[in-house]
Amino acid sequence: MQFIMSGQVFRLEDLDDAINDAFIELHAAYLSNQPLNWADFEGKANAFFNRADNTAGLQDKFFTNFSVIWRSLLASGQLDAAEHIWQMALQPALSWESQNKGRFIHKGTPFYFWGLTSILKGDLDRGFTLIHQSVGEDCRTDAVKFPDTPGFAFATLNYVKTDQAFRDWVLFQVKKLSETIQTYSKLYNTLLTLDDFQKRFLTNPPKVDTIFLFVYTLARLNRLQDVPAYALASDFAGQMEMNLLFDLALVIDAAIKAKNTASWKFIDHATYLSTKAGLEVSKEKFGEINGEFGNDFDRTLATILSGGFRFKDGSALSGVENDIAITYGVRNHAAHNISSVPTIWKEFDNIKQRLFNTLFLAVEALY
Repeated sequence: MQFIMSGQVFRLEDLDDAINDAFIELHAAYLSNQPLNWADFEGKANAFFNRADNTAGLQDKFFTNFSVIWRSLLASGQLDAAEHIWQMALQPALSWESQNKGRFIHKGTPFYFWGLTSILKGDLDRGFTLIHQSVGEDCRTDAVKFPDTPGFAFATLNYVKTDQAFRDWVLFQVKKLSETIQTYSKLYNTLLTLDDFQKRFLTNPPKVDTIFLFVYTLARLNRLQDVPAYALASDFAGQMEMNLLFDLALVIDAAIKAKNTASWKFIDHATYLSTKAGLEVSKEKFGEINGEFGNDFDRTLATILSGGFRFKDGSALSGVENDIAITYGVRNHAAHNISSVPTIWKEFDNIKQRLFNTLFLAVEALY
């Protein structure tokens, strides 16, 4: 369906005459300053949902018809109003569901676009929450755990899927991830690439929740890079950074645990990874490392980062063994302490790469 307003041609999904007229009136209100009785629109939407009950395709077209207004608001920089249009779009659907217990309208589209708008405003927490609500809608409607939808592609960093409105944002996250993989590969002379990581881990996760947390953590880490280093030289910045590192450590924990199901302690997972990767750090040595972290976390962390850590028998950690040790220390310390230490905010980028290195090693050795 197309209509002309203020000399401009607009195209909408063709539904039926009653709701088509309601959408034209809605667009006239937003784009041509015409009055609109919202209660009338809601009443017509409710009647439409009665006619389109259990037809997800028609329901989705209903929500798609709000996108013309949304794009117009985005183009004029009205991000608050662009968010609000999706809240308004959801109101008649939520009202219909409350009146029809146990029956649902497919609301993946409004939650997805509302989430994208929140992220454009810089609110990652709300944006990710809304997009995951979209994923839940998609999973329920399609009756699958891994729906082939833009929301799921966003939540799992699926940069291969081209049919997604926010692919540029996904590609930006992927670019940053690729840089960390390249650093790891160059440092340890491995052949791991972004595509390898995507095929072996992102699309083959131990649990989809692990990937959800990984992508969310990656996005927060990348956003933090926008803050100048001189503004992150504080104990609070260290607390915030420690929390992000802890979430990354949880992803690593889950990635190893999926292959080492008989154990639940991270010391066992670290030992398992060491063995599978052909390294020489035993459980006893990881215990010694843990003891040193317990005695003085900051000093031990700084010593391992510098490559100067020595065991009681005089032997040293080498290469990626240092990275596993740092991951172990961060995982345990952050789980039991809310305070940070100076080395965290002074060496954050270095420590962050070390944890990524451990994740990449786990993918290479176990997946």
